[in-house]
Amino acid sequence: MGKIVDRIQSFVRQSMLSFKSLFAWLDPKIYILVKVINPALQLMFFCILLSYVYKTDDLTPWVIGNAFILCTFNAMFGVGITLIAERFYGTLKMVIVSPTNSFVIFFARAFFHVLDASITVIVGLVVGFIFFNFRIPIENIPIFTLTLLCCMYAAACLGLLVGSFGLLVTDINMLLNIASMMLLFFSGANFPIDRLPVVLQKISYALPMTRSIEAGRLVASQGPIEAISKLIFMEFIVGTIYLVIGYVVLKILERVAYKNATLEVY
Repeated sequence: MGKIVDRIQSFVRQSMLSFKSLFAWLDPKIYILVKVINPALQLMFFCILLSYVYKTDDLTPWVIGNAFILCTFNAMFGVGITLIAERFYGTLKMVIVSPTNSFVIFFARAFFHVLDASITVIVGLVVGFIFFNFRIPIENIPIFTLTLLCCMYAAACLGLLVGSFGLLVTDINMLLNIASMMLLFFSGANFPIDRLPVVLQKISYALPMTRSIEAGRLVASQGPIEAISKLIFMEFIVGTIYLVIGYVVLKILERVAYKNATLEVY
């Protein structure tokens, strides 16, 4: 039992130190602009646009969808640029040759990004509460929180997968932007998925966040708990699948990076 506690403490300590060293916000003004004002304006833009498009004052489904999407800033970009950041600071080769599994190291560094992403999502939900009459039944807040955490977990797993390609390329931002825009388009945050062609609907349900957004909307409308639980469970499974694929891809790309000598290419 003591060894398990020690490992958990080591995991959390490593996550915190990595987040503070690579991504801590030293200037409060920048933090407010990036983590408060930007997500607030993004959510307001989409909600006002959707209010006009759908001719409705009930914007709760769209507040939930766009608030959940806000977590991609941390879950995708914060997690995805980890390898590039390690290369920039000259520590990537030490991480790769470390006896500790490199994927465990990078997954640990994603931990605090998931927590930090919750701040951004909460900002979006507060904006929805103030301006767009967003409400969640008090008794459903715990299940809604679980849905949100599962959403951020799945998005972070996708970020780890995309970030693995940082072993081969010097600029991962293009891939991360593509992945982020795919989530915005296919997740159903701004329009019903059933309006997409059948082929694209299959892509939607193969990506993270689609089920968690649907579950969050069911929670807000007091839908059946069985359907909500199933969606949350399936989202967790999808995220875990991306985590496993990310692990396999990282190991393959490690060998390719050795062969092509791209570990320290800036």
